[in-house]
Amino acid sequence: MRFPSFIKVPKTRRFEIEPRYYDPVKEQIKERTEYIRREMEGGHSESYSPGKISFQRKTDAVPNTSLLQMLIAAILGCLVMGWLYFGNDALYVLWLAVPVYLYFRFKKPSRGAQ
Repeated sequence: MRFPSFIKVPKTRRFEIEPRYYDPVKEQIKERTEYIRREMEGGHSESYSPGKISFQRKTDAVPNTSLLQMLIAAILGCLVMGWLYFGNDALYVLWLAVPVYLYFRFKKPSRGAQ
């Protein structure tokens, strides 16, 4: 049951989508003519397969990612073992080592070294 009110509430709208016309035969003919035109111009192209859609990523994968992950895991493992064996002294060494590492990591090269 609906109560009368002074506030006008918009009516619900139905989602309506108007599909575009798609003709697979026309698309296949267009792909073939493009492939033949590239072949006639002397351009080398990948193997032709009608209706093939390629979803290849344009970004390059970062090399040695697994090596970096192994190195980080080894450092954290050594830190935990050092903390268990030496106590808080291992954490103090870490507090000294991290700023030194970051300093040399982000330090700009001097102009005379070029």
